[in-house]
Amino acid sequence: MTLRSAGSSMAITSTKRGFLTNTEQKEVEDVVSFYDDKVTQYANQEIQTVTLKTLLGLGRSGSSNHEQGTAGDLAINLDVARYARKELPVRLARLIKATQKLPFIVGTNPYIKRVYKLYYDSFQSITASPEEIRNKDDLDRFAALLKGLVASHADVVPMLSQGFLECKKYMAKEDIKRFLDDMIRARIGIRLIAEQAISLREQRHEHETSSVETPHDDIVGVVHTELRPADLIRTCASFVQELCDVNYGSSPEVVINGQTDTTFTYVPVHLEYILCELLKNSVRATVEQSQKMGRSALNPHGIESDRRPSPTNYESGNSAVIVNQDDDQDITKRVNDFGHPPVEVTIAQGEREVTIRIRDHGGGISQEDFDAIFDYSFTTVKNENDASKDSSSDDSPYGVDSIFKGVSRLAMQAGLGGPIAGLGFGLPLTRIYAQYFGGDMHLISLQGYGCDVFLKLKQIDESLDDLQI
Repeated sequence: MTLRSAGSSMAITSTKRGFLTNTEQKEVEDVVSFYDDKVTQYANQEIQTVTLKTLLGLGRSGSSNHEQGTAGDLAINLDVARYARKELPVRLARLIKATQKLPFIVGTNPYIKRVYKLYYDSFQSITASPEEIRNKDDLDRFAALLKGLVASHADVVPMLSQGFLECKKYMAKEDIKRFLDDMIRARIGIRLIAEQAISLREQRHEHETSSVETPHDDIVGVVHTELRPADLIRTCASFVQELCDVNYGSSPEVVINGQTDTTFTYVPVHLEYILCELLKNSVRATVEQSQKMGRSALNPHGIESDRRPSPTNYESGNSAVIVNQDDDQDITKRVNDFGHPPVEVTIAQGEREVTIRIRDHGGGISQEDFDAIFDYSFTTVKNENDASKDSSSDDSPYGVDSIFKGVSRLAMQAGLGGPIAGLGFGLPLTRIYAQYFGGDMHLISLQGYGCDVFLKLKQIDESLDDLQI
């Protein structure tokens, strides 16, 4: 059968649909998607980048009058949606083509095939929608389409990580890194454009249905112009502590100090992902180092030792997030009732950037591991099969029942942005997210003591005219 074009292929597929098994039908659809001329046409188009200043400007109506503001919001929403309708198919087509260029044995991995199909189906859905978005009804339908597609892509990173974990012997490490770096940066841009269109539409709807003016000048789509890092750190720390409690039976306190009243302009969902991943690493390392050194009130199996905390503290919860605004009182060296020293998070605001330092007493990273921590699929978390083999050993720090590690991993993957526990994508993704808006992340290890992670974040304000998405 000669596949001359996507149109003829689809006709053949439709004619023979009744004669094919489900497996055969799926194979034909895979071939059709591979030779889809429409994908090639879109992939050959130039990407029309947009600055973050433009997205911020498009999100501000600048009108204080309620009726005029509503009309202005609609016009702005239409502009963003039209840009998304024109640009997203081009970027999706390029991702599809990049995936098609993977080695055949990698491309046929079930996880990577599922990612490929998600991107192809999303491309088909958007290009099948009306090209013209003329009014509120068109806008609402397109925003609903985008919202469904964004939700369907929630598991892309876990699927990619599992797929390349299984296929890493078939590609050079440098080629895997190059492919994943490019794909993840492209994915961040696609999600930003789509989520900006969705968020602006939802904010307009809230504005329209509200009987009183509800100004949200500090929130422009997915961008928060008065974001307080201390508030987000507190939320992320509580979430990570709960996971640690499930996994190990205890967790360290998290102390927030420095310039805790800092505010700046940033994308909250990005910072939330970064903070969850870094805090997860620090909290886990601290607890495991406590078990290794015998400073913890729980042994590696989660069973209370002779030096156990009071029943009231144990029953009511063993962790806390503390905002320390008293520079004369150093509580960063105080262990909690479970023997864990706290994780210290320090916030500093410069003229053009915000720096967040996360310091732990988790024993640091060996030089052998340090050279590989930013490699995809590298992890210091044992896989569950290995953990179950070691569970009979009293001195194993992985003696906690593997079911708890599984619960923790699933909870991490379900988190906003998808923090991954044990799949080796955490630090590489964290650095990409930090660098996407001109920031960076640096990790300093004091082997045998702990780690300092420095997260530098640029102020995303209107002066960043060169910040392309």
